[in-house]
Amino acid sequence: MKNKIILIPIFILSTLVLTSCGKVTDIKPMSLGDADAPVVIEEFSDVQCPACGQISPQVEDVARSNPDIVRLDFYHFPLPYHEFAFIGAEAAECAGDQGKGWEYLAQEYANQTSLSNDFFMTLAENLKLNTETFKTCMDDHIKKGKIQQHILLGKERGIPGTPTLFVNGQMVQWPGADQFDAYLKSLAK
Repeated sequence: MKNKIILIPIFILSTLVLTSCGKVTDIKPMSLGDADAPVVIEEFSDVQCPACGQISPQVEDVARSNPDIVRLDFYHFPLPYHEFAFIGAEAAECAGDQGKGWEYLAQEYANQTSLSNDFFMTLAENLKLNTETFKTCMDDHIKKGKIQQHILLGKERGIPGTPTLFVNGQMVQWPGADQFDAYLKSLAK
């Protein structure tokens, strides 16, 4: 009986330690709009994906033009065959720590053919980020776990490719900015 009493606390302690190992607690997406908005867009995107480069800025514009009814939650879903997609996602998140995530992301999309390690640092300088903080974030891959969690979430949700949009939990096709705007407004009524 005495051995069982000792084993219980050891089992509980080891379970707590094992379940906390490797967990990433910061998987929150970059968000725009009212936290309590009636319409939630979830976007899974890759900064090196040409279609994302066209559609993602439009999704952001629609969200920005409807801040009271729409919240945009942006998740990184870098595709493995895009050489700079994962590090670009990390860079956008590192910039986000300094309040410039959306600006950084917009520049990545606008300059997809220029993506490189040097570009990411130059962009941080151009956006007047604290470059030492940014460099540390990048060199230490502080956002790696978060990006990996975004990928896992996307896989769990059956993301077929990028960009993928969900509106209030339902996967939707991109119909174009005007139709998308009208659709979102109809949901908010």
